[in-house]
Amino acid sequence: MKKLLFSFILFSLTIGYAQAQFRFGIKAGANFSTLSTKVDTLKKSCNGFQFGIAPQLKIPLLGLGIQPEILYTINSGEKLSDYINIPVNIRWQPLPLPLIKPVILAGPYFGYAVNIKEKNMITPVDWGIGIGAGVEVWKLQVEARYSLGLKNVSKSDLLKLKNSKFSLSLVYFL
Repeated sequence: MKKLLFSFILFSLTIGYAQAQFRFGIKAGANFSTLSTKVDTLKKSCNGFQFGIAPQLKIPLLGLGIQPEILYTINSGEKLSDYINIPVNIRWQPLPLPLIKPVILAGPYFGYAVNIKEKNMITPVDWGIGIGAGVEVWKLQVEARYSLGLKNVSKSDLLKLKNSKFSLSLVYFL
């Protein structure tokens, strides 16, 4: 009976601890994106905004965690499309300070173009890598991130187009 009670208490504490490590966030911010090639005359820059969700799972080792996101990125100006981006970030909090916690994010992203303006010019699939840093205060995380596209999104064999984006965002964790 004691073993059963001990097992139940241990299981309850483990479940409670694991649930305390998961948070759900709502993210919004500004982005400054560029669709570029080696020929400067074909470089297109625009400003826009992004919004979406950012769940977070903290791994109780050395301040590590995973922060996958689903973001709708709206571009303005002459950009060829908007994107649904899915970054999967490894998250590291190097200093476990009580109030202000610095955060470093890095990982791949996957994107799918929606609202394509020139369907015969670009492919809908994109991927790349991103790196960012920020600070977390209470339930808010302010971050700056740079994403570099690694895939050629041009349908033409003669033209190499790649996306890149700098973003400033705010995440509110519920």
